[in-house]
Amino acid sequence: MGNELETAKKRAMYLLGARDYSSRELLEKLMKNYSRETCEEAVSQMKEYGYLDDRRYAGKLARKFVEVRKYGKNRAKMMMIQKGLSPSLADEALSRYSADDMVEEIRAVIEKKYMDRLSADGTEGMKEMQKVMAALARRGYGYEDIRKAVSLIREDAEFFE
Repeated sequence: MGNELETAKKRAMYLLGARDYSSRELLEKLMKNYSRETCEEAVSQMKEYGYLDDRRYAGKLARKFVEVRKYGKNRAKMMMIQKGLSPSLADEALSRYSADDMVEEIRAVIEKKYMDRLSADGTEGMKEMQKVMAALARRGYGYEDIRKAVSLIREDAEFFE
């Protein structure tokens, strides 16, 4: 196991040099080539050395998904869990984003992508509004936050008329 552990550790460091991983992701990646026991020890040592930190990784992913990709908290959490983080760690990392932050993110997305659709009136306008709200929900935003953002945009539009 000694020699296998050394090669597993080298492989882990090589992988971590390219990008961050969750503990589970790294373990699964290493298990393609090494025994479970060896992989668990290699992951444990990467944590001890400070090369692997799920909490730090969760913070980076939260920022990436919410601020860069403009996903809502629900979708961001789902993506973080797929990356091997626990639901509680994902919630902890996403807790830094308040409901007001989410409303502002939604507003930015609407203004960038969907503003032209919200200008229609009557039945056509309602259909377009429903489509926009559904698209935002697919991005992982909550309906209450979506409604707040849309009403704020409408208030601003009435103010400027």
